[in-house]
Amino acid sequence: GDILMREAQFYKKEGEDIRCQLCPHTCSIVEGNTGICRQRRNKDGILVVEGYGNISSMALDPIEKKPLYHFYPGTNILSIGGLGCNLNCKFCQNWQIAHEDRATRYMAPEQIVDKAIELNSIGIAYTYNEPLIGYEYVYDTARLAREQGLKNVLVTNGFINREPLEKLLPYIDAMNIDVKAFNDDFYKNICAGS
Repeated sequence: GDILMREAQFYKKEGEDIRCQLCPHTCSIVEGNTGICRQRRNKDGILVVEGYGNISSMALDPIEKKPLYHFYPGTNILSIGGLGCNLNCKFCQNWQIAHEDRATRYMAPEQIVDKAIELNSIGIAYTYNEPLIGYEYVYDTARLAREQGLKNVLVTNGFINREPLEKLLPYIDAMNIDVKAFNDDFYKNICAGS
């Protein structure tokens, strides 16, 4: 089917508008527009995931580079990322993929899992941009990876609501939550979040 028409999870209709409930921004999205993350769009009253399966970056990395300590040390993990983010940190080191449009290629979850197996990776790391704004793709890929005995690693800003996180967690083996500061003012002023 048409990849761009992939329906998102975690939203509700509010008249003509849509209220996304994936992350704490809970964006109210009018017809034709996206939320702050630029990946979830109101198309004819349905919240669609525009970036589903669009890969901007892919590499086989040492697990230590995630960085994870004492999680299968000495192994490699297939790292993938898409486009977009739900924060806007003034010091972002990946702003080219977080906040600009650039070339991507579509890879189905099955292709990612096959690639991880082919490269003798311990699994898949969802990283580079904010993976959780591509929630549906991470969820679908992580479930398939788990069926094949692969590990799933999230490198995330952690800015997600409880319900979607709890639905995903059974398929996640490790997380690196990139805490930007232990201060809400810093998040508001520097990261456009909380």
